[in-house]
Amino acid sequence: MLGWGTPVSSTAKAEMRRGAIGDPEPWRQLTGLRPRDLEGALAREPASVQERWFARLYALKPLIFGVFGLFWVVTGIISLGPGWEIGMSLLREGRVPEKFASLTVIAGALADIGIGLAILWRPLSRYGLWAALIISLTYVVIGTALVPRLWADPLGPMLKIWPVLMLNLVAMAIREDR
Repeated sequence: MLGWGTPVSSTAKAEMRRGAIGDPEPWRQLTGLRPRDLEGALAREPASVQERWFARLYALKPLIFGVFGLFWVVTGIISLGPGWEIGMSLLREGRVPEKFASLTVIAGALADIGIGLAILWRPLSRYGLWAALIISLTYVVIGTALVPRLWADPLGPMLKIWPVLMLNLVAMAIREDR
């Protein structure tokens, strides 16, 4: 729906519904080899660590992109609504003039929403992930400069950015399908 491919193609689905069966006899006559059953073939060559990681990450990929994209969209919406006064008070604490503070909160919120939508939509996801990485680091620098006490805040707003950055890097690493 948002440009992301499904884990199983329509051709693979059709083949699974049809049932992939065949007669191994012509193959054996042609090559002299007797095909092994699936269980025997898998037992001879078990999955490697890389293959297990890939399978697990591939299953998590829709959640990674869905949750991460929604995280950005929702933070932008919160900043424009119930979080407005919190954002403004932090900028006031950092001695940012009122009009510039308002513009800053609005710009940050709209940027967050745009980044989230870009992450969710496959054709723009690469740009959204890069923008998320850059703006997250920018938020750390600006937040540290304006309100350094946020590093000691018990809710950890400045510390929580690091797991966000790590999830961003994971999403960048697994984005490509080919």
